[in-house]
Amino acid sequence: MRRAYVEGHVPFIAAFQTALRWAGDDAAIRVGDTGTVENNKWMERLGIPITSASSRSRFHGLPRGTVIGAFLNLSEALELEPGGYVNATVVVPAHAKHELLPTMSGHAPWITAFDVECLGGNAIAPLADASPPIKAAVRGLAGLAVSNQGLIDRRERSEVVQALSYFRSCGIELNPDALMVEALKTR
Repeated sequence: MRRAYVEGHVPFIAAFQTALRWAGDDAAIRVGDTGTVENNKWMERLGIPITSASSRSRFHGLPRGTVIGAFLNLSEALELEPGGYVNATVVVPAHAKHELLPTMSGHAPWITAFDVECLGGNAIAPLADASPPIKAAVRGLAGLAVSNQGLIDRRERSEVVQALSYFRSCGIELNPDALMVEALKTR
């Protein structure tokens, strides 16, 4: 799947135009909630599909095509990853604190894990690699989650906590972002 971002220092309308050119004729917009569109009424006038994961949004629906993620946080951007009907994703704005949404940050694990293309703004530096023991543990624990359809059972979650606690007790750094990158790579 193709992935791209426009970093948060680029003014939103210019960043969105860049994303729209990258997306091409297959473009669709994904927003976190209705407020994003209400604050940017011009989005509806574009005449391209708009969806939101929020069941309370009038845009509730599944994303399709090349999705422009407008003001999505990391979790919302990752929801587009499994694919389904999504061919490509571009996140606008990504990572940097943005004037309209000061808490918008944290896309570095997604960018690092999937080597996401920067279309504008400051390139987001990849996160440092996790240590070899952490990489091996995440691969092993991800295998457990996949074979058992997620960490639903309390015993499986306990095994993950126990493994990570053991590493921490041995002095191995547990960087949450590095752990996330490794988990995303094993998907």
